[in-house]
Amino acid sequence: MSNFEAGPTEDALRDLRQLSPFPAEGGELIGRDPKDVPLPILSRYHREQNPLKALRLRCLDCCCGSAPEVRKCTAVACPSWPFRMGSNPFRAKRVLSDEQKQNMAERLAKARAA
Repeated sequence: MSNFEAGPTEDALRDLRQLSPFPAEGGELIGRDPKDVPLPILSRYHREQNPLKALRLRCLDCCCGSAPEVRKCTAVACPSWPFRMGSNPFRAKRVLSDEQKQNMAERLAKARAA
């Protein structure tokens, strides 16, 4: 159930790789910097997602698509490990006042009515 099972298409390989510009690398193929790939081409192969979701998908790929295995992961040296549950544990939880909660509820009701 890997996210990468099918493998890249020939079009993706052509569009997302380039010859290395560094002479020491002998002209080997390298992945292009995503910032240098035009958005229409990048969007053809990768949908827009936030980085936490991308890390979560990578963890699922590593654990053969098993969410329980991601939860039980013991690879604590992995840079993705703290983010494997799809959230940033280093970010303080947002605490809302009753007034803020009421305002948010009113905005949501207004948006749903529109």
